[in-house]
Amino acid sequence: GRVGHPGSYVSVDGIDIHYQTWGPREGPPMLLIHGTLAWSGTWYDIGERLAARGFRVIAPDMPPFGYSTRPVDGDYSRRAQSRLILDFMRETGLEDVVLVGHSFGCGATLEAVFADPSRISGLVLLDAALSLDDPSGSSWLSRLFSVPLLGQALTASTFANPMMIPKGLRAFIADDRLVTEARTALYQQPLAVTGASSAVADWLSTALFADESASRAANPANYRAFGRPAVLIWGRQDTVTPLAQGEKLRTLLPRSTLVVLDGVNHLPQVENPDATAAAIAEFASALKDQASVLPQALIRRQLMPPT
Repeated sequence: GRVGHPGSYVSVDGIDIHYQTWGPREGPPMLLIHGTLAWSGTWYDIGERLAARGFRVIAPDMPPFGYSTRPVDGDYSRRAQSRLILDFMRETGLEDVVLVGHSFGCGATLEAVFADPSRISGLVLLDAALSLDDPSGSSWLSRLFSVPLLGQALTASTFANPMMIPKGLRAFIADDRLVTEARTALYQQPLAVTGASSAVADWLSTALFADESASRAANPANYRAFGRPAVLIWGRQDTVTPLAQGEKLRTLLPRSTLVVLDGVNHLPQVENPDATAAAIAEFASALKDQASVLPQALIRRQLMPPT
């Protein structure tokens, strides 16, 4: 973990968590939880924009990605990751946090807020990948990636292969022009950390392909009972988690609003950071008035037909 990269470190449950911050220390806090193959550095587009609006933005590297060390037991399940999120908040003294999750990271994000909503003032989900229709995963793929050496070899040639990053980004981004050499290098960077392939193989086995049917985030009743305000930000052109999934999630969360961004696929924080940061900032500012889910300006923007 401590390899000279910008940011800070804190020990959480024996894991050395690397994290980055933007904005004034006294600003209202936001905690950003990234998705697959991302890390704290990939949040910089909206981190800088939210900081300019006066928010304190904190983004940890969720193992096995980024520069945090990895758990000895190789457990990256929603339950394990949610404990890490909540304990990170306690270790860093975060209270009244707007919790922001993206894509696959939304599973652990929701697991955390359902387990202990006391530190959360509001919830933001970006193109959430939750597998609500079938959280059972794939048992044979989970077993395959758990096989010593074989799982690591398969991972090194696919998920943890830096040469696959450009293709992966183009699949997640509507406009290929945004997949620049600099952005590609940013996503590739942590894959050079020793043991990355082995750790990602554990993640594939215990997280991506694991059976999460027993998790809190797999139970629709927990969504319906969640009383905090939430905003869902979705790309209209999302090919990974189509907009219909956002619309379904909107019906489950009683105090939520769905904001749809045109010309955006699966990475709104990269593809349209201005609109994404503006929506998050408006939502966070509206939380002072608990009677309102979102400012009327944001609601009107959502209801306007696409141009």
